[in-house]
Amino acid sequence: MSSPRLLMLGSVNHPHVEHLAIAMSERGFDVTVAGDTVPDLPPSTLSGAGISVLAGPGARRGSIRGLVEHVRWIRSLVRRLEPDIVHAHWLCGYAFFAALAGASPLVAMAWGSDVFAAGRVKTLANRFALRRAAIAMADSQALLDRLVELGAPSDRTVLVNWGVDLTGFAPVGAAERAALKSSLGLMPGRVILSTRSLMPVYNPQTILDAFGMLAEELEDVQLVVKHMGVVTMQLGRVPHAERVHFVDNVPYERMADYYRAADVCISIASSDSSPRSVWEAMACGSPCVLSDLPWVRELIEPERDALVVPIDARSVADAVRRILTDRELAARLAASGRRLAEDHRDRAVQMDQLASEYRTLL
Repeated sequence: MSSPRLLMLGSVNHPHVEHLAIAMSERGFDVTVAGDTVPDLPPSTLSGAGISVLAGPGARRGSIRGLVEHVRWIRSLVRRLEPDIVHAHWLCGYAFFAALAGASPLVAMAWGSDVFAAGRVKTLANRFALRRAAIAMADSQALLDRLVELGAPSDRTVLVNWGVDLTGFAPVGAAERAALKSSLGLMPGRVILSTRSLMPVYNPQTILDAFGMLAEELEDVQLVVKHMGVVTMQLGRVPHAERVHFVDNVPYERMADYYRAADVCISIASSDSSPRSVWEAMACGSPCVLSDLPWVRELIEPERDALVVPIDARSVADAVRRILTDRELAARLAASGRRLAEDHRDRAVQMDQLASEYRTLL
């Protein structure tokens, strides 16, 4: 019996798309990934993993011309490849185009901002994609609830998280942490880590301002701003710039070292849906400071698993200070966060679930 054919539509060099595609290939699917290449990210690793990669049209997806070209392109792919399943990432993008193209059965996957930050036109596109999808998928219950509000039948919605490799992302002892700081080119002092992109939705300036407050009183603290290289905003003043490290793309496997080297990790997005970076940090035993969003309270209990704060520099600085100066609190958050990741975000379990959902469509 031949392997089920899976056509995955999305940015071919985005880590989320790459890792899902590779996981499905490992689970017996014949995977083809088709779509755009994000200019600021490293080249796709998919071809090296034996997965076929096809380039999408060059026209901008947000334009009328881009919409028409992408719909025609997807129709052509479906006729030629005859996939058993089409999985389209980004609801008002590839999922909408695939729905217009008549791709079926369609797994329409929302990521977060494509729904939470959608204006009127994108919301209409989201509604259309959800009506045509065999499965509407998201990585948090908050996002799934919004999909149901937009018209997705509740019996066709599925929660599948990106998951974390709990072996690769695991805590280390104090001695290893010190060695990691040196290997990453950091100073010996305490490390505050932000791993979100330099976009307004992730509030990087607020993080810089909070660091400025802390750096005035804690002489050994340093800030690592680890971003994906995708920059959509100009930052203002960088306080104590000699202690701020901006790091763009590194090999994905190296990310675990940054989490393990960190004494605290900050994620204060204005809009989000269970980001993998937070779960990776927790899996590595890095205590987290998080903005108070609906996805957080689905599993994370404030003060037990993480510190949850409003998005303002003073609140962020106060929470980070608590972790840096209270060893008992830091140890408790680290241990609880790791247990939560083990219980709910094992990547192997999440990917097995995704494969199982695919097979219900065959």
